[in-house]
Amino acid sequence: MNPPRLRLALLGCGEITRTQHLPAALVHPEIEVVALVDADEPRARSLARDFQISCRSAGDCKSVLPDCDAVINALPNALHAAATLELLHAGKHVLCEKPLATTSADARACSELAARRDLVLAVGMNRRFDSTQGLLHCVLRGRQLGDLVSYDWQYGGEFEWHSASGFYFNRSLAGGGVLMDFGVHLLDALVNWFGPVTTMDYQDDDWGSGVEANCILHLQHQGKYGPIAGRVQMSRTVTLPNRLLVRGSAADAEVRVGVPDAMFLYREIGGEKMVETIRLAQEPGKSSFHKQLDNFVESIRGHQSPVIDGEQAVQVLELIEWCYGHRQRIPEPWSEIAPAMSSAGA
Repeated sequence: MNPPRLRLALLGCGEITRTQHLPAALVHPEIEVVALVDADEPRARSLARDFQISCRSAGDCKSVLPDCDAVINALPNALHAAATLELLHAGKHVLCEKPLATTSADARACSELAARRDLVLAVGMNRRFDSTQGLLHCVLRGRQLGDLVSYDWQYGGEFEWHSASGFYFNRSLAGGGVLMDFGVHLLDALVNWFGPVTTMDYQDDDWGSGVEANCILHLQHQGKYGPIAGRVQMSRTVTLPNRLLVRGSAADAEVRVGVPDAMFLYREIGGEKMVETIRLAQEPGKSSFHKQLDNFVESIRGHQSPVIDGEQAVQVLELIEWCYGHRQRIPEPWSEIAPAMSSAGA
């Protein structure tokens, strides 16, 4: 006999719920969407109408908790930890959008509570479910690049996310700027591929009153594939190449943003430069959000473990906190005031 469908509530009805979490949940065969919750209750009702679903709409999660088994927490960043703790205390499994919290201490509190209550806490790092994550691991395990030399990851463009709340531009709500937004994905992937960060240097363009729009990191890793140095650049204002290039002694590998199911190898064969496109032979036709939800459901059923759990989220947030605590300004010579010319001797 098949187990009953998982009763799911979605907390926060902004753009990420509208475009990703809700569509994935509605087509999942083991999920019943029982409630949409948003402090702006008309927004929740409007979302239900738009998708033509008959479920509860509420302005507060407490009223729907008796009717659900699990919750997707898609609130603004600063509300993630408090809501996740409340949900875990109520005995609910939680898939929390990244970042799990805006501080590592709050993230650790969530992780420890989930462990004590024997509940599933998964963190919404959907990009870890792109095929390129596993493809690069295969290339590294197979030593296809030779000895690792360095990597360069440039990710960014003009900000165009249709945020319902605008919290991205408020430090107290977002916890940071581009590093907290994009950086959690990139740092999580880099640590997963190359191992722990041993040294780091960080620069951004925050002058102390808002959130950074641009940042640059220089990192050193020491992992099972050997040491590697890397540079990461992120931007909300400038269109960058949007690709990761990993350089090795025998070949280079490229992962391109927007190509989640393939990567590219560059090498010389017979004296000629070649490029190879690598894909998995059998790739499930699902988006990263569908795969992420599958993993959440299977973890609740006891068949898997969360690909990204609370402890992993803590490690990434500790790196981000270090960056913010040791930030240097990106050089901006055009903004510097030139010293006044001396009139001595005039």
